[in-house]
Amino acid sequence: MIRINPRATIALAALALAACGGREGSGAASDSPSEGRTAPRPPAAQPAGSQTAAPAPVVPGAAEAPAGTVAAPVPGAAAAPAATAPGKAPAAANGAAAAPAASAQDRAGQILAGAERAANGIRSFEADFTQSLTVPLLNNTQRSTGKMYQRKPDRFLMRFSDPAGDIIVADGRHFWLYYPSSDRTQVVRTSIAEGGQAVDLQAQFLSNANQRFVATLVGEESVGGRPAHVLTLVPRTASPYKLLKVWVDKEDAIVRRFEMTEENNSVRRVDLRNVRTNHALADDLFIFTPPAGARVFDQ
Repeated sequence: MIRINPRATIALAALALAACGGREGSGAASDSPSEGRTAPRPPAAQPAGSQTAAPAPVVPGAAEAPAGTVAAPVPGAAAAPAATAPGKAPAAANGAAAAPAASAQDRAGQILAGAERAANGIRSFEADFTQSLTVPLLNNTQRSTGKMYQRKPDRFLMRFSDPAGDIIVADGRHFWLYYPSSDRTQVVRTSIAEGGQAVDLQAQFLSNANQRFVATLVGEESVGGRPAHVLTLVPRTASPYKLLKVWVDKEDAIVRRFEMTEENNSVRRVDLRNVRTNHALADDLFIFTPPAGARVFDQ
């Protein structure tokens, strides 16, 4: 079963996005509270048996494009610029070589900066999501689906339709994680990181992204029928992820897919569809009341 990792999905991503809804498929041992019930497994980056860390803010390079051609000088006159193919830098006059065209990493940095600006402009966010967790050691992939809501600075909700009833809620003070698909008798509660950034899916990966990652543009793909730039992000410093991959919408610069490769080579992916931004989301959407008979475990 897939279990939510708050640091991975909310970042999650929802990302990022908790990475996969309600249940875990890694095969690692989980924590056991003193009462004997099984508590959610800690993030994959931590050793099995350790307690889940409180959510906190938390993805190879292509060769450069060919340089421009060299213009042939005309005797007795200044050389005219040579014709160049579209997308290449124009050749310099008088036989001098042109400066190299922008590399894939330079272009990726520009796209990533645009995605960060778009994320900064989002006050509220709503989307349908599909999440997957692929565990190579188990040769297993499991999926979950549902609805995601976010309201800055510190409200977040993931309501799962599969597995039905599983839920993550951030109410401004705490994360509440309830997975009735695994155990109807327990709720896990953990404090929100100061400032609420941990509940901002886009900001988890896009805040100061060019300083935190080495970004490379690797191509273009369609996500939900919308064209997107595909970037790989390699962390510059210690990170729970070996590699992050993002699909940045070419029209509005919103990231519509996050993919995280963890240290154990498990791959977590979040796809966002039917995205709506900057509309009113009521306070009561982000209220969670533990079900009668369920025990609350603080982590």
